[in-house]
Amino acid sequence: MVSVLVAHLALGFSGVPSKSRLNQVEAPPASGPSAVSKRLAESWLRKVSPKLSPGDASLVERAQTTLLGNLVAGKAWAPYSGIMPALGTYRGVWNWDSAFHAEALSMWDPELARDQIRILFDKQLPTGALPDVIFEDGRTVTDFTKPPVMGWAIAVVDHRSPDDTFLNTMYPKLIKLGEFFEQHRGGASDGLFFYGGAHAGMDAGWDNSIRWDNGYLDPKTDDKRLWAVDLNCYMFSHYRALAYIAARLHKPGDAKKWDAKAAELANRINERLWDETIGAYVDRDRLTHANGPALSPVAFMPLFVHIVPPPRALRLAQLAEEPDRFYPGMPSAAYDTPGYDSSAYWRGPAWVNVSFFALKGLKDNGYGDLAEKMKANLLGWIDKNSDSLYEYYDSKDGKGLGARAYGWTAAFALSFVFDWDNADLTWLFPPGA
Repeated sequence: MVSVLVAHLALGFSGVPSKSRLNQVEAPPASGPSAVSKRLAESWLRKVSPKLSPGDASLVERAQTTLLGNLVAGKAWAPYSGIMPALGTYRGVWNWDSAFHAEALSMWDPELARDQIRILFDKQLPTGALPDVIFEDGRTVTDFTKPPVMGWAIAVVDHRSPDDTFLNTMYPKLIKLGEFFEQHRGGASDGLFFYGGAHAGMDAGWDNSIRWDNGYLDPKTDDKRLWAVDLNCYMFSHYRALAYIAARLHKPGDAKKWDAKAAELANRINERLWDETIGAYVDRDRLTHANGPALSPVAFMPLFVHIVPPPRALRLAQLAEEPDRFYPGMPSAAYDTPGYDSSAYWRGPAWVNVSFFALKGLKDNGYGDLAEKMKANLLGWIDKNSDSLYEYYDSKDGKGLGARAYGWTAAFALSFVFDWDNADLTWLFPPGA
C-alpha cells in the first residue's frame, strides 16, 4: 500500500507535503453536538455575549459555530465525537489540532473537551508517541507525530473543570509521551529537542516552512536536524503540566522532579538558542550550531512560556515592531526572509495559533501596546473575511486562504477574546524570568 507520506507528497504543491490538500473530497455528513452539548454551548453563549462588544460577540458566535460544525461521531474514534480541523478538507482527527480544540471547548463543555484528548491517547503507540492523524476510515499516520501540546491542554481543561479520574488516567500516558520525545527527538542525547520522524515539517506541524529548507525537511539520519525553539518551549510546558498534574494527584516528589526538568530546559533554551546579534531565539543546527534557514514567530515562543529575561524581551519587542520582519502581520517567516511568500501555506502567511502565542507572550512581558496593535490587525483580517474562519491569512493583505471553517482558527479566536487579559492559558508558567 502506498504510504500516507507518499500520498501527501503527490498532493502537495511544489513537491512539498500540504495538509490542506489531504483528501479534498465531498464532506461527510456532520453529526454535530449532542443535545446535552448543544444546550451547554447555547447556555454559555447567552451568558457571555451581553458582556462583549458587538464585534467580539459576533466573532465568538462564529468561532463556536465553526467548532461545533466540525464535530463528527466517526467510527474510527468511537465512542467519542471528534472535531475535524475542517469538515470536507481534513477527514480525520489531528493531533495538536485536538489539543487546541479541547482548550477552547473547555470554556463551555469540559467533557467534550476531554473526549478530544481521549481520542488521540486511546491510539497512543508503544513508543509513547501519538498518531499524527486518525482518519475517519481508521487509517492512522504514525511515521511522524506533532508537537507535545497535550500536557498543556490537559492542564488547562482541568484548571477550568477539575477531574481527578481523568488526570489519573492521563498522567502515566503523558509521562510516556514525554519519554518518546526524550528518546526519539533529542532530549536524552542533546538536552534540547529537534523535530524528526520521516518528515520534520510534518512532525512540527509547519509542513513546508522555510525553516526546513537547506536539507532539514526529511534527512535520512538525525545529523541534519534543528533544535527547534517551539518544540523546546512545548516540552518546557509539558514538564510544567506534569508538575501541575502531579501536585493535583498528591505526588509532591514527582512535582518537584518535573519542575526541575522544566527549569533545566529553560536554562538550556536561554543558553543555546538565543542569538544576541539578531535579538531573537533561533532554531539551531544540532551539529554545526548554525542558525536555521528562517527567522520565524517561534522566536517569540519563549515569551509565551515566561522564560525570557527582561533585556531579551525588549529586543524581541523591537524585532516584532520592525516592518521588514514581523509588523504588523506576524508572518510565518519574517517578511525579509529569502523565499518568503505571503500566501504559500507555511512559507509566509499568518496563522492564528502561532500569532496568539507570539502576541500573548509580548503582552505578558510588558509590551501590551504593541501586542494590541498586532492583535487588532489580525482580528481585522478575520472580520474582513466574513464568509468563514480560514486556515491561514495572507500576511500582507489579510485575504483568507486554505481550508474554510477551520477549527484552530476558531479556537484561538476565542482565546483572543477570553484569555487575552488573564492567565487562564499561562498560569502554568513562572511569573517572570
